[in-house]
Amino acid sequence: MKHVPKPNTDEDLIKAFLDNGGEVKKGKTKPMPSDLGLSNNQWGNKLTKEEKAAVKAQEEAAKKLK
Repeated sequence: MKHVPKPNTDEDLIKAFLDNGGEVKKGKTKPMPSDLGLSNNQWGNKLTKEEKAAVKAQEEAAKKLK
């Protein structure tokens, strides 16, 4: 199968947008919730009450050491 690239007009569209008064802004993103698991087997599962309590206890212990 032969792949023929199509002419790209992205640059022309961007130029037209900017010429018509458009501007490029950097968007704001929200930080991820700390209670979401990031490992493959925990993805999207929130922590249980016991797990939250354990994490909070570790954070408080770390603050006392400082």
